[in-house]
Amino acid sequence: MALNRDWHLAHPMPKRPTEAERIAWHRAHAAACGCRPIPPRLLERMRTLGIEPPPEPGKRDPRA
Repeated sequence: MALNRDWHLAHPMPKRPTEAERIAWHRAHAAACGCRPIPPRLLERMRTLGIEPPPEPGKRDPRA
């Protein structure tokens, strides 16, 4: 998927983000842009916390 420049300009990653801010930013990013995947270590942490990761860009949720 191509970079959504407008979204990136309007939603910069906070400086020194907390874990919750990083998770929220990456989930929003995956929904709005998806120019790159969520980092594997953060995906693993999300799963540990019971947070459902968003579907990969271009992939449909099989439960839908």
